[in-house]
Parts: sequence; structure tokens; C-alpha cells
Amino acid sequence: WPTAARAATVTVMVGPNCFCFSPSEVTISPGDTVRWTWSSGGHSTTSGNPCTPNGLWDSGILNQGAMFTHTFNSVGSFPYFCSPHCSEGMTGMVTVVNASPTPTATPPPSPTPGAVLGNISTRSFVQTGDNVMIGGFIVQGSGTKRVIIRAIGPELGQFGVPDPLQDPTLELHNGAGNLIGSNDNWQTTIIGGIITQDQVQDIINSGRAPGDPRESAIIGDLPAGNYTAIVRGVNGTTGVALVEVYDLATGTSVILGNIST
Repeated sequence: WPTAARAATVTVMVGPNCFCFSPSEVTISPGDTVRWTWSSGGHSTTSGNPCTPNGLWDSGILNQGAMFTHTFNSVGSFPYFCSPHCSEGMTGMVTVVNASPTPTATPPPSPTPGAVLGNISTRSFVQTGDNVMIGGFIVQGSGTKRVIIRAIGPELGQFGVPDPLQDPTLELHNGAGNLIGSNDNWQTTIIGGIITQDQVQDIINSGRAPGDPRESAIIGDLPAGNYTAIVRGVNGTTGVALVEVYDLATGTSVILGNIST
């Protein structure tokens, strides 16, 4: 059952190790405020039905630690979504009712034992030289973990991200710093390192194919260890990009660790 909040401000976590809001639904009274707090970067809170903003509020895409508030003065149901990840089900709902004197929040479901990260991501402005995007992640456990790493740029523009990187390239390095895979335009496979055959169909079959042919992706079966994904712009171009790692084998004991930049 929903539990009563202690004040007229309800906190919703944004992206807590998932493409989700937690709690995803809150019930408040007129005049109360919802405060969204970013657990991970590359997300927004945007009012409207999924992928269709209605203009009531829009935080823009913010990074970890950011906060955004909106005060609700009228009764009704107010759906919202994360603009970069609305198609992946990152949605929420604020319900404002007169009957409840204090705000209530629907608690998130209890995590199942052994729950693991399904994806990790970070967003940054890609420059040149030493100021390219570098994202580190960890594979933990025994055996290998099948993942897809993506470098996203052009499609960020449709979500209102200013100055998206128009042609991102992607490199994958192991813990020793060795290059073990690379890609420039996901529909063209670059053979080498862990990439031993054409990956285009595998990327499509994964359900995680980038939305623009200029974006890059690598699928790999990675043993436990530290890894680094490096995103650059073709010909030294600059702009905002998103690097993501998706777990394609969530049923195994091998898990992904948080991404860092």
C-alpha cells in the first residue's frame, strides 16, 4: 500500500541503476511538489505521454546529482517520461487528488534476489585529444558476459539535446589498455580483436540497434575484468554523445558494474 509522505515534497529517483523512475507513481495534493533527483546521467523528466511532450514541464537531460522540481496546483493525472529512453519504458505518473491531505508515494517493488543491472550509460560533451569521452565499466563473476556497447550521437537531437555529436566512433579497451574492438557506423563491422565476424545482424537481433546509421556499436562476450569505452568524433568533430552498455545475457551469474567517466 502507498505510504504517507512526511512533507509536501515527494522525491522521485531518476535512473537508479535502471531506465526507470523510483517510485514510478506518486499521489499528492494540490500545492505539493515533486522533486526528481538524478541517480545516473543522461535522463530527463518531461511531461506528457511517452515520447509526446505536452509542455507542462521539461527538465532537459541532466547528469548524476542534479535535481528538478515542479509544483502541482490542480487535480488530475500527469504522465511523464525520460526523453532519451521513453521508447524503453522509462515513464512515470503524478496523480493529484483533493481527498488526500498529505502526499503519498507508491513504493517501488522489492528487488528480486540476485537482481543485476540491465544497462548502464553516461552522457558527456566529446571534445578532442585528451578530452574525448571515456567510460569505464566492470564485468564481475566467472565465465563471460555478452554485452552490446553503443556510442549514440545524432539521435539525441530529436530529444532536444543541443549540439549532438554527428558521427561518433567507438573503441573498446581491456584492463591492460589494449584495443580489443572498434566501430565506426554500426552497419559496417570492423573485424579485429574480439570481433571475429560480421555483427550487423547480431546487433539487429539484440533489439538494441542504434537509431542512426552513423552511430556505433560493438557486441562482445567479455570475461571478468575492467573495460574502457572511448568515444570520439570522426575527423575531430565535437558534440554531446551517450555511451551505453547493455547486458544481453541477464540470466547468468556474471554481472555488469557501474559505468564511470
